[in-house]
Formats: sequence, structure tokens, C-alpha cells
Amino acid sequence: RLRAEFVADEETKKKLIASLDEMQGMTEATLAFARDDATREETRNVDLSALLESLCADLVDLGWDVQFRNGEKIPYRCRPDSLRRAVRNLVENAVRYGDRARVSLSSKDDGLEIGVEDDGTGIPEQEFERVFQPFVRLEGSRNRATGGVGLGLSIARSIVRGHGGDIVLYNGSGLHVAVKLPRSGA
Repeated sequence: RLRAEFVADEETKKKLIASLDEMQGMTEATLAFARDDATREETRNVDLSALLESLCADLVDLGWDVQFRNGEKIPYRCRPDSLRRAVRNLVENAVRYGDRARVSLSSKDDGLEIGVEDDGTGIPEQEFERVFQPFVRLEGSRNRATGGVGLGLSIARSIVRGHGGDIVLYNGSGLHVAVKLPRSGA
């Protein structure tokens, strides 16, 4: 990075610094995925609705088009920082590739469901499973200019499965991501 700062040609300098930034992001994402910090976090009781509402409010403060639809208090035993990270990855994807995110929380007979919907084009059904593999990016709508290295969904699914749940994708007017969690928590 220091050598790049001393390159005389401004265009070459910008390209070098952009490449270094991209490599740094990929390295940090890879290390986070490899460490899987989620397994070391202590479980505790939280109000899941408040956790999601707080996450959405933080993203709105950053200028993102995010809406949370639920006010019902739902106590849940989990690793809250990890679960927040998983949902944030899903919301970031929704905003990045589908213009906005609508986040919901509902109680179902078999557990809880966190929904994240966007207004994008969705994902081809044959790609539903593949997008959860590390470093997979769908090139049609997901290019380097939009950011990401293809780990967000892998990390999110790993965290959710660590809580005994799973992530399911559906196409509708956009992409609908359903985070299904067992009622008992982590």
C-alpha cells in the first residue's frame, strides 16, 4: 500500500489501491469465515424483535432503505451478535441487489421465522443451493462493482444452522429469504 501511494501515474495508483482494498476485504472475509467466531459466543436471552428492530434502525441511519415490520416482543435464547451478523448479511444483500429490504419476524407452529424481502429480480431456483457455497457470486446481478466476495450467504447459513435453524429462499416479487429458527433457541 505504501509503495502504491508513491506511484506517479494517478490512474495506475488508483487501480493499485482499489486492488489492495479488494484483497484486504477478501482476506478479512475469509478469515472471519474460517474462524467462525459464532461458535465461541455465549448464548443468552434476548428480545428477538428488539434485536432486529435495532439492526434495521442502524442500517436506516446509514441511509439504507430498510423497514422492520413487527413490534411483538419475542424472547429468544441465542448468540445475539452472531445472529445479528447473519441477518445483517441478508439485509445487505437485499438492499444491494434488490434496492430495499423489508424485515419481519413471525411466530410459527414449528418455530420462528425472520423474513427478508427485496424488490430485485430474485435468483434462479436452480441456483438456490449453490449461492450458499463460499465464494459463489451470481454474475448477472452481482459484480465486483457492487462489492462482496461471495461469503455473506455462507456465513449467514452457518450461523443460522449453528442455532439449529436454516435459511430457505423463495422467489416472489423479489427474493424472499426465510430464516427458520427453532422455538427453543441455540
